Amino acid sequence: MTTLALLFPGQGSQFAGMGRHWFESQSSVRERFEQASEIVGYSLADLCFTGPPAELTRTRHAQVALLTLSFGMYEVITRDRKLPVSYLAGHSLGEISALLAAGAMRFEDAVRLVKTRGEAMEACTADGGTGMIAALRLPVADIEKCVEEFNADGHLVQVANYNSERQAVLSGTVEDLRGMTTLIEDRGGKVAKLNVAGAFHSSYMADAVPAYVAQIEKTEFTMPAVPVCSTVSGRVYESAQEIRDALSVQLTSPVRWDAVVSELTAGGVTLWIEVGPKNVLTKIVTGSVTDAVTHSLDEDTDGAYAALDRAVEERRNRPGLVGLCLGAAAATRNRNFDDEGYAAGVIAPYRRLQQLAPADDEELTGEQKRDALDLLRTIMRTKGVPDAEQQDRIASILLRTGDTDLSEPAGVTVT
Repeated sequence: MTTLALLFPGQGSQFAGMGRHWFESQSSVRERFEQASEIVGYSLADLCFTGPPAELTRTRHAQVALLTLSFGMYEVITRDRKLPVSYLAGHSLGEISALLAAGAMRFEDAVRLVKTRGEAMEACTADGGTGMIAALRLPVADIEKCVEEFNADGHLVQVANYNSERQAVLSGTVEDLRGMTTLIEDRGGKVAKLNVAGAFHSSYMADAVPAYVAQIEKTEFTMPAVPVCSTVSGRVYESAQEIRDALSVQLTSPVRWDAVVSELTAGGVTLWIEVGPKNVLTKIVTGSVTDAVTHSLDEDTDGAYAALDRAVEERRNRPGLVGLCLGAAAATRNRNFDDEGYAAGVIAPYRRLQQLAPADDEELTGEQKRDALDLLRTIMRTKGVPDAEQQDRIASILLRTGDTDLSEPAGVTVT
């Protein structure tokens, strides 16, 4: 059974000419570029396709361009197919792309938020004295020890990204990062300088926080329609306020991409599709998750489309949520021999489930799906099924259907 997660890249995935194919072949992508260009006051198409590469690399430009392109690509793949997406996640900036794709915010608001984010972060790097390096081939615990040892001499290097068990990104001054590079290489690691302008996700970004938080407060957030995993906590968001809180500390907090991948793996994700330029995230997942099936939509378009179409077809052939509820209700052993209670708490809700069954699963509203789950809960509770077992059965159904956002009971009972 395929469980699908869509991943959105962060800053560092930009490159000159990125998105040209999508822009030229998809009118919806061109429309998003035009909308974003009106908001930021310059042409994103010129920036990405004909402008100097150094301009695209600037933080204030790269972040808006990546958000717009990634979301435009997402709209293309979801326009003619209903994807059975179980989770959305994004690395740093990509988390805003994921929240946008999940319907937690409007496109215009996302562009304004990222515009402020990029400008504020770039202002913190005006002196050019900070940067980031990737530390590779050493366990993260060893990298942390190297950082602790190095900082004991009065330096200030911080772990900015926990990408995997053997990959972390460090932030600091250019001078300190040179010394850190030497230490890591002496310990058998490898270091790569990142194509970013400053020491992101560290205390060096503290001055960017006030302007960014002010824009967050102006932005309307709603609960995501699809679960989105936070890179601050590594857990799925449970409220709009939690989104605000996490984004507010994101700039100075490390990116816990390792925790995000662990959370999604525990959630049963088997298919990982990166939506945006390059394949940075698919490489990390491939190296971290055994037997993971990964595709970059940009670099492996045909493979990504084929995998998505297979997931859609598989989902179409799976029993729907109501069918699984009916099956679970019928298969549950009865421990209640009160005829009157059985009629009210088992027979009546089972008949209501049957009335929902003829509808195509994709035609059911969220409220109808919640009603079906609550009817099943009523049946199981009446039959005397222990609470823990009830929760396990509901979780199994939601995982199979991809409706993990319905995990909280709506409180409806049948009497």
